[in-house]
Amino acid sequence: MVIGWLTLELTDSPLMVGIVAASKMAGYIAAPFMGVVADRMDRRLLLIAAAGVNLAVSVTMLLLFVSGWLVLWHVIALALVSSLTWAMDNPARQALVADLVDKEDLTNAIALNSVAVEITVVVGPALGGLLIPVLGMGGAYGLIAGFFLMDVVVLLRMQGAKHTTQPVHESPGKSLLGGLRYAWGNQAVFMLLLIAFLLNLLAAPYRYSFLPLFARYVLDAGPAGYGMLTAMAGFGALVAGLWFVSLGNVGGKGKLVVWSSLAWPASLLLFAVSTSYYLSLALVFLAGLTQAIAWTVIATLILSNTTPPMRGRVMGLRTGVVIALPLGNVLAGAVAERFGAPLAQGAYAASALFIMLAMVLLVPRLRKLE
Repeated sequence: MVIGWLTLELTDSPLMVGIVAASKMAGYIAAPFMGVVADRMDRRLLLIAAAGVNLAVSVTMLLLFVSGWLVLWHVIALALVSSLTWAMDNPARQALVADLVDKEDLTNAIALNSVAVEITVVVGPALGGLLIPVLGMGGAYGLIAGFFLMDVVVLLRMQGAKHTTQPVHESPGKSLLGGLRYAWGNQAVFMLLLIAFLLNLLAAPYRYSFLPLFARYVLDAGPAGYGMLTAMAGFGALVAGLWFVSLGNVGGKGKLVVWSSLAWPASLLLFAVSTSYYLSLALVFLAGLTQAIAWTVIATLILSNTTPPMRGRVMGLRTGVVIALPLGNVLAGAVAERFGAPLAQGAYAASALFIMLAMVLLVPRLRKLE
């Protein structure tokens, strides 16, 4: 939330907001290679390394801002560095979840992990929206650095993972190709990865590229209003996560993937034409809820349909398809700058809805996945 608003203040350009959002995710292109590493090394140590780099990035951003030296290229460069750490963090973290629990508890564990993440997505943007006018960007980045420090401390104390590294006699390149062949030959995994790619390209940019534009230019809500919009998306995801935790090992996961992948862009299509701040809050809540359901069920189905020795590589590919999100963010910023945010968001949502409807009709097996 902070980096989106900071970019808008530095440049007053929707395109630059999209570029910075894309930079924060560009490193995901390396995620398949990071998945190979996650299958070969202690996943907890990988998470500690990623958190340490993120801590260093946030402290650097804080020092540059306080000193008055911060310019746009600093923001983009530091965003690119942090994007590489997230590319390592994500497959290692998701594979580690499967190491910590038994298979029958996997849906619960993934949902509980999502709840933990989305609590911060609710509190963080709302807190950022309130702190920016009071403490400024420096105070916000100081708080971000504190959170990354807490992340390092908690990971250092974590024990109990079942994952043990095995001797590997093939090159990393062969391991990566093995993961690609496995995903290509596993129809369920391949279809789920394709859905994740398309939703990252056409639906997920609403949080990163469109919300700051709607808050400033359409809803006239300012940084506090932008924070609340982002927080409502997180609150919807939090509600979805708590719902999954209460249900346990829910059945009908394929049907959940289908309806959530349709409801998510449908809510964004309605959001694109809304000029009411409170209606927009409700629609963003719905988008966050359906997005979280889609991501949780997709991750559960991928892990449950993947053998344990391949989980790091397959989750690396799952993280790698997020490379569609920075591409979507850049295009979103460019289209919004040329035609306006409402038309750009509407075109994105309508495209996502049409493609998902086509996939559901062409691949009826999706509804039967468990």
